[in-house]
Amino acid sequence: MTKPDRVVFVAAGPGRSGADSTLKALTAHPSVTTAPVWNVPMVAAVNRLLAHAPSDGEAWLPRRAAQALTDVVGRLRTGSAADREAADALLAWTQARSVLIPVYGRLWMPVPLPRARWQLLIRRAMLMTASDGSHLAVKIGPHFSPLVTRVIGPQDCLLYAIRHPAETVIQLTASQVDGMRPAEAVHFVDVTLRHARRVLASLNAAALVVRLEELVCSPVHVLRKVEQTARLPLIEWPPQVLKGLPADIRFAPDMDHPVVQGHGDGLATLASHWGYA
Repeated sequence: MTKPDRVVFVAAGPGRSGADSTLKALTAHPSVTTAPVWNVPMVAAVNRLLAHAPSDGEAWLPRRAAQALTDVVGRLRTGSAADREAADALLAWTQARSVLIPVYGRLWMPVPLPRARWQLLIRRAMLMTASDGSHLAVKIGPHFSPLVTRVIGPQDCLLYAIRHPAETVIQLTASQVDGMRPAEAVHFVDVTLRHARRVLASLNAAALVVRLEELVCSPVHVLRKVEQTARLPLIEWPPQVLKGLPADIRFAPDMDHPVVQGHGDGLATLASHWGYA
């Protein structure tokens, strides 16, 4: 049984971006594995740890570092044997000791460590939680910058899943219960994608934008790019992977939709920045 030595981060763009479809297709590759412990709450917990734990960071506070480490360790200990092993290793690496702080309770207090050390330790703990492959695939949400920019190594990669901005706006406004107003949705998509561009530009690792429309219409072509970006062996992708992709995705955006009217030029310009014609 082998442990992965590379991480493939799958980051979700705004709305229904195709991150789940990308992750599902990716994990059909025999060299890729996942670790269930790396869910959305765990990613949020690690982001807090990376924000507060480094002793050379502006947000460093020993109590907050202890709270964040205790949260991450507690989540790991509810998982598999490999997860629990990673929790014990993280405590050992950080020389954490159990302390009782009034109001906050018993916490794991790490010794002061610089950001670079925390980055290395978090990545090592991530890789410990998976087995049977060379690559660990981890899905992260749209607000992904702390985890990725502070942990990703040059041998890792990031897949950023995105849907055409106009279709994303239509989807975000569709619900009668919690749908956004058109102007609000346009602003949200614009801000989120601008943030993603800054993160992608700052990475010291390979990255690939996976456009949902292209994944659905030309899956083999896109998955070949995924293999090259992640440095995975080329395979013949199983038919069930291709059949399992969503069937309700249009290749051409509905620029005449009432929600899009009035914002068409801005959305078209935004789309062009992300490789859409």
